[in-house]
Amino acid sequence: MKGILCACLLASLQSMTAEAYEADIHYSTTYVIARAVGWPESDALTIASANQGVDENQDTVAALEMDTTPRPSVAGYVTSSLHQAEKNLRFHCFSRNPGQAGRISADVIEVIAAHFAEVPHGDDEPRRNTKRLIALGIALHCQQDAYSHAGFGGSCGTYPGSCYGHTYQTFLDQALFGLLKKHQYNPDHPGVSGERLREVLERTASALAARRPQAGSSSIPTKELVALSDELRASGLDLPDEIRRECNRYIAGKWLADFFQSTRKQSGPDRLQKLAPEVANTCRNASLASATIVRIPDAHFPRLKSDGTPSLVRADGSYQLLRVGEVDVSLPSLHAEGSTTLIPDYNTHKVKVQLSHWSQLLALPGMAEAAKVAAGDAWLKRAKGRT
Repeated sequence: MKGILCACLLASLQSMTAEAYEADIHYSTTYVIARAVGWPESDALTIASANQGVDENQDTVAALEMDTTPRPSVAGYVTSSLHQAEKNLRFHCFSRNPGQAGRISADVIEVIAAHFAEVPHGDDEPRRNTKRLIALGIALHCQQDAYSHAGFGGSCGTYPGSCYGHTYQTFLDQALFGLLKKHQYNPDHPGVSGERLREVLERTASALAARRPQAGSSSIPTKELVALSDELRASGLDLPDEIRRECNRYIAGKWLADFFQSTRKQSGPDRLQKLAPEVANTCRNASLASATIVRIPDAHFPRLKSDGTPSLVRADGSYQLLRVGEVDVSLPSLHAEGSTTLIPDYNTHKVKVQLSHWSQLLALPGMAEAAKVAAGDAWLKRAKGRT
């Protein structure tokens, strides 16, 4: 028990326990690449929102998982293991095998191929088109994650996938950043991922170009993708992560504005934004001083089910949005074995507890009592329904 809690504490010191590239790649960079290859603004927004949405939805966000029995203990549950959730392998492309450092394992290549195979063909019908765009965003998320997760595969006892992914590297990076104010080890950071980032951008551009609408489409020269990769790699090594993500959003927007200008494409004037001079100081990037950028719109995250499909897409192509605060980062997710319900039955012999945010560790001691109360309420509702 003590060893498990120590490991859990270590794992919880990062904001997301197994997540890879963050919003500056999954959302901002994906959006500008989609626009650059010819996707309309609304389609690029949906693709990028679905991509980052994998890290925003409770059912798809990367998490560490414990198999437990709902009995009182020091931690509120009797825990039997700590390992990666199965969804980490499916949506975040961790390998089931150790693999070679820097190389994507064969099983991950198969997962990526399966995701893209599930992307429907083009369709002008609004509902089917939106489902296609969301499926494409989810496939891109796994493909992008595969590069920062390369070499972090393995097994965890009888469980597939390594026990903690790259938790150690992320923890060490955060600890040293607190002392030295520089990121060095976290593979989620674009500035740390090295040459892998260039290939991520090339693969993203290739996948988006292969499925783009033909009218008004264009290719992205390799030198342009190299330039974007170099800018992102040079950004944020000495900045807190939340500031780095916003600065990289500006970098991506500037890159797209420059790309439109070089290709003589026009972006609507309402989509352009001039940055304040002080942005250059905040981001420690002189090129952003009073720069004109394409304004990247705020994300519209779709609400996703556990299989990665959207919960609701309407006939007009609009979809159910993930509401602010819908994902409770303060409480672990509880699932009875073999069920997707968040409330385990009081008499169940096995419960899965998923930890996706560090703060959830603090709630573990009280989870057993909360589960009892919730199960009791559920039993009363069922009983009233029978009378």
